[in-house]
Amino acid sequence: MQLNQNKSKKRKVTPSDKHQLSISQERYQIPKYLTLNNQNINTSQKYQILEQIGQGSYSTIFIVENKLHGGYYAMKKVLQDPKQINRELEIHMSMHHPHIVPLRDHYFTIENKSKYLHLVMDLYQGNLKNAIRVPLKRVAKQLFQALQYLESQNIMHRDLKPANILYQSGNIYLADFGSSKKIDGSKSLSYVCSRAYRAPELLFGQIFYNTKIDIWAAGCILAELELGKSLFFGQNTVDQIVEICKLLGTPNELEKAELGCQFYIPDLQAKKLSMIFNNIVLNQKTDPLLIDLLSKIFVFSPSKRISTTEALQHPYFLQ
Repeated sequence: MQLNQNKSKKRKVTPSDKHQLSISQERYQIPKYLTLNNQNINTSQKYQILEQIGQGSYSTIFIVENKLHGGYYAMKKVLQDPKQINRELEIHMSMHHPHIVPLRDHYFTIENKSKYLHLVMDLYQGNLKNAIRVPLKRVAKQLFQALQYLESQNIMHRDLKPANILYQSGNIYLADFGSSKKIDGSKSLSYVCSRAYRAPELLFGQIFYNTKIDIWAAGCILAELELGKSLFFGQNTVDQIVEICKLLGTPNELEKAELGCQFYIPDLQAKKLSMIFNNIVLNQKTDPLLIDLLSKIFVFSPSKRISTTEALQHPYFLQ
């Protein structure tokens, strides 16, 4: 089946379909997908597109139905730009962790002389961008467990944000490895990760960095879940640096050297992180241990930023 099929060949997801989906696609009830490479069938014909649910610069997300075995899945259709290095399939196939979205199937198609990769994955209720009242401590622990696994594999996600963390029944699953890269000593692009979650070393243009950029992004996500809004939200790169300095103060000379800072930054004084959480919605008191954990994440120097192992051993998760 080609993805640009006529509308007459598609059908919308009905209310009864969605009810069935919510029951059958519970994370721990999803049967492991059986590949059919030994059967005489074109892989692209196994899936019936039901509905488009997402759109990015290089990819489109669909709900699909497996016509041979039944069941609903998410399918990511990714343009394979010959000018870009495409690591997503290789990295995703190598990962196996309870809080990383499993890859169930994949195939390629050629459409209008362009090559597309199709990634078939489990379908979830939503993501942290649209989730309401998530159990923050549980989510935080699972997030650091997933990042600890990536660190053990020398993999940087490089695009952590609420929309890329899927959520279902109190559990999270890292998704979208289109920007991911294995640490191999080579130069890396600094223009990665959405600006609101971009670590200082990236903002300053560093081309040699490590998994600590994901730790910073994780801290931004947890702060956002607690505050209900982005902690740092600049209009451009320089503005983003200033927003961070308004909280952390101006980096000292050693920090500037490690970050590769080459330009003038106004002299700003650091604030207590607890002040940021004083006026959150409903006047709920933020756990002081969460604030302490975040204070160890929001550190200019990557070498001094808390690691995933240290984060998981923090008293916030032990009480």
